[in-house]
Amino acid sequence: MHHYLYLTVLLSSFVVPFIFSFHKKLQFHRHYKSLAIGLLSMIVVFIPWDIWFTDLGVWGFNPYYLSGIYFFNLPLEECLFFILIPYCCIFTYHVVWTLSKNKSFKPMRKTTYTFSLVLFICGMFCIGKVYTFYTFIGLSIVFLVAPYVVNMRVFFKTFIILIIPFLIVNGILTGSLIDDQIVWYNNENNLGIRLFTIPLEDIFYNCFMLLLVMMGYQSSLNKKSDLDSEISL
Repeated sequence: MHHYLYLTVLLSSFVVPFIFSFHKKLQFHRHYKSLAIGLLSMIVVFIPWDIWFTDLGVWGFNPYYLSGIYFFNLPLEECLFFILIPYCCIFTYHVVWTLSKNKSFKPMRKTTYTFSLVLFICGMFCIGKVYTFYTFIGLSIVFLVAPYVVNMRVFFKTFIILIIPFLIVNGILTGSLIDDQIVWYNNENNLGIRLFTIPLEDIFYNCFMLLLVMMGYQSSLNKKSDLDSEISL
C-alpha cells in the first residue's frame, strides 16, 4: 500500500466527483470536451515547469510512496495529479455555478487586479526564492486576464470551498499523518512558511493551476454557447 500511497490519495480524491459527474442535475460529463481544452491549456505550462523544478531540486518525490513508473523525470502519479485534481476542482466550480441562484457574470476586476498587484510586488521581493517568485509573478499575470473569461465570484467561492480538501490532500503529500513526505520541498527556494506541513506557496500554485484550467474550460463553454445561440437563430 505504501508504494502506491500517492496514487491512492489521487484516486480517492477523484472517485466521488467522477461518480457525481453523471448526476442528472449536474451532468458535468457533458462538458468533458471543454474540460479537456482547459486541462491541455494548463498542462502545457505546468508539466514543463514541474520537470524543470524537479531538475533544479526545488522539489522532489519519495520513491517509497510511488509506483516506480516515470515519464521523463516525473512519477506517473505526479502526471496524474495534473489531471485528476483539476478535474475535482472544475467539477466543484461546475457545482457552485449550477447551484447558484444568481448566474450573472461577476468579473470582480478591481478585487482581482488588487490581488495581482500585491502578488507582483511580493514576487519581485522574492527573486532569490525560485518557487515563490515564479508562482507569485505567474499568478499575478493570470489574474489580469482571468476576469475577462472566468466568473471570478464563482471562482473565489469555489476556491474557498476547496481549501479543506486542499489541506487534506496536500497535507498528506507533504507529510501530514504519514511517516515521511511523498513530495519534499527545498526551503531555500521558498519562504519557509508552512501551513502544517504545506508550503505557503502551494496555495498560490494551486490557484494558478486552477485558474489556467478554468480559463480554457470557460472559454470553450462560452464559444459553444455562442455557437448554439447562432444555430438557434
